[in-house]
Amino acid sequence: MNRTTAIALIGIISITMIFFACGRTASRLGGKEHRQVLKVEHFKEFVSISFDKRGNSTVKDVTFLATDGFVYTREFMDVSPFEGVIRWVPYGKGEDFIQSRAISRWTGDAVNLELPEDCDRILGVDIGYVSKNERVKNLTYVSANGAIYSKEYREGLVDRNFEGWLEVRAK
Repeated sequence: MNRTTAIALIGIISITMIFFACGRTASRLGGKEHRQVLKVEHFKEFVSISFDKRGNSTVKDVTFLATDGFVYTREFMDVSPFEGVIRWVPYGKGEDFIQSRAISRWTGDAVNLELPEDCDRILGVDIGYVSKNERVKNLTYVSANGAIYSKEYREGLVDRNFEGWLEVRAK
């Protein structure tokens, strides 16, 4: 095999690997049989999934109840081995000083975020951007009295004192 053929073969293999490693691209062409599979360890019950565009990649945030009884939000990125995890802990059980998954991406440990005091059941978690560099987590839940709230968790040390709330009510 000559050098040009070897380089061409390596290029084709590289492009194919990238193509099939990138999210749902393969399933758009090949159908359900070629779907991306997000493997979640210690999975017990599905809660929600949200999607966010980051550069040329789509980040999938899967929120689930785990076998240890905690709810987690795990980040899946198309081409990065560094994926962060949030563990939603009961009110009064502590909150990590840093509310960013950036630490989790490097250490492999989950970042603990404290649930609201009246949280009875988590309905979903959506993670997006508050600014170009700061992500925000929106936790939607059913309260102990049956009301539906969404609490905003900001990453900044000052910003976290100004987290916003929404309530969803029937007319």
